[in-house]
Amino acid sequence: MDVEASHPYVPEWLDLAGYVAPEHGALELCAIMGTAVVLVLALAYTVLRRRVRGTELAAALWFVLCGTMHCTFELYFVLHYRGLAARRDVVASMWKEYAKSDSRYMQGGTGNFAPVLAQEASTVFVVGPLCWLTIYAMWTRRSAVRELSQLAASVMHMQSVLLYFGAELLAREPSCRPEPQYFYMYFVGANLPWLVVPLVLATSSVTRMRAQMAIARAAEKTHTL
Repeated sequence: MDVEASHPYVPEWLDLAGYVAPEHGALELCAIMGTAVVLVLALAYTVLRRRVRGTELAAALWFVLCGTMHCTFELYFVLHYRGLAARRDVVASMWKEYAKSDSRYMQGGTGNFAPVLAQEASTVFVVGPLCWLTIYAMWTRRSAVRELSQLAASVMHMQSVLLYFGAELLAREPSCRPEPQYFYMYFVGANLPWLVVPLVLATSSVTRMRAQMAIARAAEKTHTL
């Protein structure tokens, strides 16, 4: 006789000791997250527009969003992953909702959890600071630092997403619930921007760096003549 799972995640046999269902619904959690994002971007826009303009401002706002999420939302996960299933606060509820698309986030150090923790830790402690360094370089107009930090952060974002997608697609047993919204909206939709936008930013950085190197080589040749 099958035993009914005491949680909404797959596989159903996952043992999530002390699991407490979220007190907030999916729409409410999305509204809270959306409001937080809008407030962060609005504040950042108000400050950054004094010194950063045009497409540079759009890139700066992207890195503010990334740096804030990495150093708050994802830091929360790194600090509390072991007891996440039993926590009741709003941020824990957001992670529980997202985990319907990837139950590894609820496994708290067991099973296939290690790659997830490694990915989140590197994002928090390496990519997050790189995002803030990029914003600082934009603000102080240090173009060399900006291009290098932007390129590094963008490449790490793309690498992280590709490894994340690949690990799930190659897994022997799925971690995502079968309903389409969890795969397409949560698993794909919530991660795809960190593949597409960094690709654009990395390409932009490489293009500008190559242009600057060409100018430097031309100036060197002129100087030696």
